[in-house]
Amino acid sequence: MNITKRSKIIMILLILLIVISSFIIYKIIHFNNAIQDSQHSKQTVATQHKIKAQKPISIAIFGVDSDATRAKTHTGQRTDTIVIASINPQNEKTELISVPRDTYSEIPGIEGHEKMAHAYAYGGPKLAMESLRQNLNVPIDGYMTVDMDGFQQLIDLCDGVTVTSNATFNYNGSNFKEGKKVTLSGDKALDYVRSRKETGAGGDEGRTARQRQVIEALGKKLNQSNSLITLNRILKVTENNVQTNLSLGDLKSLYSNYKPALKNMHKATIDGENLIEDDGIWYFEANEDDKSVKINNYKNNLK
Repeated sequence: MNITKRSKIIMILLILLIVISSFIIYKIIHFNNAIQDSQHSKQTVATQHKIKAQKPISIAIFGVDSDATRAKTHTGQRTDTIVIASINPQNEKTELISVPRDTYSEIPGIEGHEKMAHAYAYGGPKLAMESLRQNLNVPIDGYMTVDMDGFQQLIDLCDGVTVTSNATFNYNGSNFKEGKKVTLSGDKALDYVRSRKETGAGGDEGRTARQRQVIEALGKKLNQSNSLITLNRILKVTENNVQTNLSLGDLKSLYSNYKPALKNMHKATIDGENLIEDDGIWYFEANEDDKSVKINNYKNNLK
């Protein structure tokens, strides 16, 4: 792995885990290589200008399940987690909104209504970002995608993560009891964060809370990983399981100039209810009043 690519992967790890969990993996101060991409879309160039000028930005974070072919083409991947983050270095605040994957949505270019998670399967991060813009009426400047298999591998590298179960339920043969502390291996952690429809699992809200628990626990464990061998393995796993349209320069600027905002996060989930629509499919229908309040808070943080 060349130094430039290694540096970018390190920055992805730093920013991703700061954005989601506010924990820094480990301290890396010196970077001597910059990355220069020869081609950028107008949107990416505009995002670079925003970051360089230290203006507020909006980023989408996707957690996906995929195999090697799906990951390579960005198509067919199932989005298990959708989070948007407005990061404002001026007021030093980040607004996070977890978007339920089953949200009743209109996907550009697709007839009728679909679940929000389907946008990534149909058209990768580009269509997923456009769907978020259209359905939530928010700007999206960039994205990060994390394959959930990568989380499993990282957790195993750290000898598991410890959480206190927020619910009593069974998933895929794994039993969890509310209030009980348990150390999870990588595969058990995925069982814990994937559950939502099982009796007692608490639907999307319960699953979102569990995902946050595991990510924060993983962040703490990674921060304690001082072994060079372990760090190199972490970098390799990240290289294979994280994609972003942000350059190394963008990531370095986010880490250096947006850090106070990234450490001061306000987390929200859009409220609503599960309903069967005319097509006979279950969807999550957002409470419009709650959605309006949370989206306004999000957009106000971009001013």
